[in-house]
Amino acid sequence: MTKQEFSQYIKEKRSVFLDGATGSNLQKAGMPSGICPEQWIAENPEPLQKLQKAYAEAGSNIIYAPTFGANRIKLAEYGLEKETVSLNKKLVQITKEAVGPDVLVAGDLTMTGQQLEPLGMLSLEELTDVYREQAAALAEAGADLLVVETMLSLAETRAALMGAREACSLPVMVTMSFGESGKTLYGTDPATAVLVLQGLGADAVGVNCGLGPDKLGQVVAEMAQYAKVPLIAKPNAGLPKLGADGTTVYDMEAEDFAEAMKGLVEAGASLLGGCCGTGPDYIRTLVSRLQGFSSVKGQPEEKENEDEYWLTTERLVFPVEDSLQIGMVDSAENEELAEDYRNGMTDTLLDLLEEQFDEESDIICLSVDGEGIDGCGIIQDVVGEAAQMVNLPLAFSSEDPEVLEKALRAYPGLGGIVPKPSNDKEILARLCEQYGAVLLSR
Repeated sequence: MTKQEFSQYIKEKRSVFLDGATGSNLQKAGMPSGICPEQWIAENPEPLQKLQKAYAEAGSNIIYAPTFGANRIKLAEYGLEKETVSLNKKLVQITKEAVGPDVLVAGDLTMTGQQLEPLGMLSLEELTDVYREQAAALAEAGADLLVVETMLSLAETRAALMGAREACSLPVMVTMSFGESGKTLYGTDPATAVLVLQGLGADAVGVNCGLGPDKLGQVVAEMAQYAKVPLIAKPNAGLPKLGADGTTVYDMEAEDFAEAMKGLVEAGASLLGGCCGTGPDYIRTLVSRLQGFSSVKGQPEEKENEDEYWLTTERLVFPVEDSLQIGMVDSAENEELAEDYRNGMTDTLLDLLEEQFDEESDIICLSVDGEGIDGCGIIQDVVGEAAQMVNLPLAFSSEDPEVLEKALRAYPGLGGIVPKPSNDKEILARLCEQYGAVLLSR
């Protein structure tokens, strides 16, 4: 499926139905705990296929292949990292056999369980490569589209989305999990999430897991204010509690779940499904209640803000206005900073960033140009330090387009570019389109 075909599919159906939970239902069907779920499913496909057939019969238009944890980092916990490609391919094939030709199959990707630098040991490019490998295997196996789901870190979500886009041309849906604060565990708000992810090329963005549909209306509504892509809602069946037999159950029955999902449609969601605690009966009820029920908020082409632009940090949104003051931290204009960069150091950078606060800059623009400076080698460290230190959006300026691209890849928000006279306009346009960046002028 192409991106254009996916977009047309959503427009024609207006309400698209996803599946419900997989893991918890397989545990009920006999999948043991403490094992690799993906390997168990590959060796015991019948319970999964029975569940997926039930979802298809209930009305799911898109069903997720059980490749949730089938990246090489998670599989290494079971000594199965060398089986990454073969497992992903087999699990997609199992799903396609179960649901038949009339239901779309989404290859599923999620968090690796390891953190990016500086909080963890993984570099951005190492993590992107992990996702690229899995996405390529899913595409080769015949998945119709990809979904990156249950994400908590916007930085890791960006890596997954970039890896998926670089691996294949399939449409990519992305959902993050939000708590009762209205933010992810790492502090990202809904507006920032949708702006950054659609800017990076996600074909649909939204929420899954975390909470029930009765508690996610404001999250979806905030996304809808900025969304230029369809929005997804795949919540839990309410809140978890301990059942009489000691197992985890959820407090929302299928009828209540479907009724509460109306509020998410009204808020702007058009791709609807369930996560923890839901099953085929939830999807069946959802389809019967909401088939044909839609909101104009769920149609991105009807937005009135097409000509507005934003920059973001990892947690905050800033509108782009003509009066914005851009503070420059430019090694070509500061010899002490340039000498630091030549030696792979950032001490002077941190001092200069503090000065920008005193000068009340709205945006900070970083440049690592200068004689003897390895811009490509240092720019990602510079971006990482600056993004951790300041709560203002970052922009970048360089005569070298490779430096600009590395900066935009590393920045965990939606960045800007301050052009230099020598920059090729076509290259700048490509970078803006690929990374959602905004061209700024001093």
